[in-house]
Amino acid sequence: MIRKYNDAMSSTQSSIDPYDRLLRIKTEGKSLNFYEVLKLEDFEDDINYIRNYGEKARKQLHSKFGEIDPGLWRQVFNHVEDAIATLTDNDKKAEYDRKLDIQKTGTSVQMAAGTNGSSHNHAAKSAEAGDRIACRKCSTHNPPSRRFCSACGDALFLACPECGGMNTVHEKFCGQCGVNLQASANAQREALESKFDEAEALLKDGRHDRACDVLRTLTKAQHEGEVEFAKRAATMITQITLEKERLIDRAPDVEAEAKQLRDGKHAEKAVALIREIPKILWPESLRELYDEVSETKKQIKRLAQEIKTAIQERRTSRLLPKVERLLELKPHDISAQRLAEKLRKSQDQADRLKREKLVEKAKQYIKQFRYERAHQVLSEVPESVRTENFLKFFDQVSELAFLSTDLRRSSYTDSILVGMASRLVKMMPKDKHSIDRLHKITQRLEQARRNRDAPISYWNEPPKNTTLGIPVDLYPRFRKFNTAAVNDNEHFDHFSSGFIVAVGLALQGIGVAKIETNLLPNKASSVFGLIGAGKKAAAGDLAWGIDLSNSGMKAVLLRKERLGDKKDGETIVHIEQMVKIEFKRPLSRADDADRRGLIQDAVEQFFNTVGRDVFNDKRGKPVVCLSLPATEVLGRFLNLPPVEDKKIPKTVQYEVRHQIPFPIEELSWDYHVWDDNFEPEEMSLESDAKRTCVVVATRLTKLQERLAFLRGLGITPSLVQTDQMAIYNFFDFDLFSDQSYREQMEETQQAVGILDVGSDASHLIICGPNAIWFRSLEVGGENFTRILVRQMSLTFTKAEELKKKPDTADEIFKLYDVIEPVLKNISKETSYSVNTYAGLDKLKLAEIKLVGGGSYLHGLLTFLQYGKFLDV
Repeated sequence: MIRKYNDAMSSTQSSIDPYDRLLRIKTEGKSLNFYEVLKLEDFEDDINYIRNYGEKARKQLHSKFGEIDPGLWRQVFNHVEDAIATLTDNDKKAEYDRKLDIQKTGTSVQMAAGTNGSSHNHAAKSAEAGDRIACRKCSTHNPPSRRFCSACGDALFLACPECGGMNTVHEKFCGQCGVNLQASANAQREALESKFDEAEALLKDGRHDRACDVLRTLTKAQHEGEVEFAKRAATMITQITLEKERLIDRAPDVEAEAKQLRDGKHAEKAVALIREIPKILWPESLRELYDEVSETKKQIKRLAQEIKTAIQERRTSRLLPKVERLLELKPHDISAQRLAEKLRKSQDQADRLKREKLVEKAKQYIKQFRYERAHQVLSEVPESVRTENFLKFFDQVSELAFLSTDLRRSSYTDSILVGMASRLVKMMPKDKHSIDRLHKITQRLEQARRNRDAPISYWNEPPKNTTLGIPVDLYPRFRKFNTAAVNDNEHFDHFSSGFIVAVGLALQGIGVAKIETNLLPNKASSVFGLIGAGKKAAAGDLAWGIDLSNSGMKAVLLRKERLGDKKDGETIVHIEQMVKIEFKRPLSRADDADRRGLIQDAVEQFFNTVGRDVFNDKRGKPVVCLSLPATEVLGRFLNLPPVEDKKIPKTVQYEVRHQIPFPIEELSWDYHVWDDNFEPEEMSLESDAKRTCVVVATRLTKLQERLAFLRGLGITPSLVQTDQMAIYNFFDFDLFSDQSYREQMEETQQAVGILDVGSDASHLIICGPNAIWFRSLEVGGENFTRILVRQMSLTFTKAEELKKKPDTADEIFKLYDVIEPVLKNISKETSYSVNTYAGLDKLKLAEIKLVGGGSYLHGLLTFLQYGKFLDV
């Protein structure tokens, strides 16, 4: 016999025709053969034709999955698969066709016989009725011993939903418990169906595991009435598990495709694609991608609504930026493209008209010699309508505005400011105010050169409120030194601030320095020799301070003179000599061999300048003090317990071992403890009093190599000091020795910041009468040179010349536009250091003084004060 699939449906399934629902085939209660289920003519013999229709049926079934009960779907699916397997196999198809042909012939004969003897059969059934059970489906009467109909196989007995007892299909109430069978069956069906509905809802939310948990409660049938539901639940669990695995496996492909959509500016499609995977199954990367494209979609929706509203309300004058933003997010939007084109044309006309009005307004300001206002007006011209002629005019106005602002904001007069004023007068010879300023600047500069001892006055009063939050100023002149011997020295005249490190070194050499740390390696081999690697250098009345920096060699000879008796006498420090020798190129741009050559050439030039016997002065042998660049120094600031003085060395050594990230044996180090004048009762371990201590260290091997090399060149130092300590010693002598200034700082508990702008780096040293703190900044004068070389296509030499003499540039404002990023960087780094210090609960920072060779860059002080050159 040929297997009948759709006749096997249970009574609970008979209300749904799955073939009609899934394949659009009306069965009308009859069984479908394999040809009919594939929508083919009986005995079709074209195998390819059969395969094509079989594949169509498969696709149709897969597209309908989940629309009906999984058991019914599986029944139809099995029917289709059996049909394909049988009809595409020649042997099986031949056997099937033979049986089908016999069945069709037999059916015809039976139908004819049934027609002729219908009254006889009816009479027979009536005669046999008695206690037999009539089938609800085909009305065949069956003996009570049968469980299923002998003609169609339909069930003849049903289990009671309450007690599980068996009753015939015609009974209304249970014979064992008396419950209404139909009402109870309906209630049971509704309860079980609600579980399936709950599972479906969980499945829609992507909660596959929870849906399976709900269905598992149905898989254990308590009686026959629940068997079909148990089978259905088990089938559905299998399908859900497979579906979850499929979705998990598909997630990486969805993510890759969604990324392509995102990159192609199709955020909305990407959102829809990702949503095909339930949210609970998203990996973290897919979740992040969804958040990104979802936010983009929200922006698109918001912009589209705002644009629509603006158009409805006829507010289109400022609509173009929003439309352009929408096109950035959704460039394929044709309507937005058309709208943008229309708005651009309208905007362009308005911008051209605006440009003409602003240019005319700027010309009126120039006639009034109000260059900065003219520049502000022209800055409002939209970029899209700035023609070549306009840009030429704008450049001229920018140059005038920059020069005028520079003259108005510069705190001091110098040769560069004279050049700036001369350039302005040359460009605008009828500007009487600029001519007057040029005369005054020139006179002020000449007066300062003729009378070097007169106090320096400001050209323009510096602002109290600066971009750093505290006053910023230069340290333009030495106060406590006798400079008669070097007043005619061009280096002292134009570069005195660059000698501060060298002077601070020499001050220690003549014994008038507060901090006496010495990093010269100690030859002592005892354990105690590790403590304070350098020993206190012997002081004399003469000392050379030699500062070997990245840019060159600065050397200063100091002489100490005592007036009166030793106890109450006055000490005068004379600056005897100043020598500045620049390297042919910065050390940072040379390798080790070239560095040695550059230093050797500079030392040779030094001896040629001051003489070979410079270290054997007839007045006595000078103490030679050598600097150690701040970039090679490690510094630590410690709070020591108030132990007895004799215990301080070992206490510091212990802290050094734990706070410096190198073995102490590999370091040359020393320390300075501030004298806090503790009373005896404050020296106990229970006391809260603390001593402050600064530790400086450098790598021993590198220092020894440096000293050996210099000794070979004829320089044998007695003292090695860091730049930071040398700067502190200078200001302690030159600034804090002023009794009134020192008392003011102590009373207000304030400190002064020293920003040392070097060639390869800068350093902020914060100095108080009894305190020091420092931090390095990775930006220096060489950064300005490099950016000029890179952006203006200059040689390094030409860039250095322009940096030192910016008034010689063809277009000064463009030169400062180029170096402005470096100025912003040094301002940012300084501000960060100031804020870091402010959070340490130390002395309040009162002001910042600029020192070092880089401090002479024209415009640096102004930028640190105002944060910009032009107000736009």
